[in-house]
Amino acid sequence: MGFVDISMPLGPGTPGYPGDTPFGRREQRSLHQGDDLTLSELTLSAHAGTHVDAPSHFLLDGATVSDLTVGAYSGPATVLDVRGASHVVQAHNLRAHAFEEGDIVLLETRNSRRWQRGRFFEDYIYLSEGGARLLADRGVKAVGIDSLSIEGFHVEGHPAHRLLLGRGIGIIEGLDLSSVAPGRYWLACFPLRVIDGDGAPVRAVLIEEAPSA
Repeated sequence: MGFVDISMPLGPGTPGYPGDTPFGRREQRSLHQGDDLTLSELTLSAHAGTHVDAPSHFLLDGATVSDLTVGAYSGPATVLDVRGASHVVQAHNLRAHAFEEGDIVLLETRNSRRWQRGRFFEDYIYLSEGGARLLADRGVKAVGIDSLSIEGFHVEGHPAHRLLLGRGIGIIEGLDLSSVAPGRYWLACFPLRVIDGDGAPVRAVLIEEAPSA
């Protein structure tokens, strides 16, 4: 059994969505400065790095992070190679792929490689409303993507977010799928238990099944 960390590291070079609070870490006490321990404080957006969106992020009176079950974003997962999508993942980019009802579908686009440059880019690849509807109609549990938003940067009305969250489908954003082969895994993805949170950072790990003898 192997583990693949698909989380974006949080540090000074972590790209952030424009307008969000950038990640910061400040040492309040430090062993290197002669203190008896090292103690730091963190500042960050609830949607920093690899994170989940709770329904309350876009839906009035929607469930918050603390309302959701601990396994809301974990379970059987299928990584789909949609790197052929030029700018947006449409329904036709998904139809040929096999995944099961109840799966967490993770979309591997060309974004994963680009995040390694350490900056935000507006022309990231995203999921169309039609693509979101196809996934919802096929009964997926959650959808993850290797961009800081599942929605296009200039798309108005947030249709993919509203469609998925409105149908009880979780959203995971900011994944790093650059070293992951397409296929089936088990995803362990646990958001911080933020009371009334509209989102929360996560540590997302794919678990590979051990090969049979």
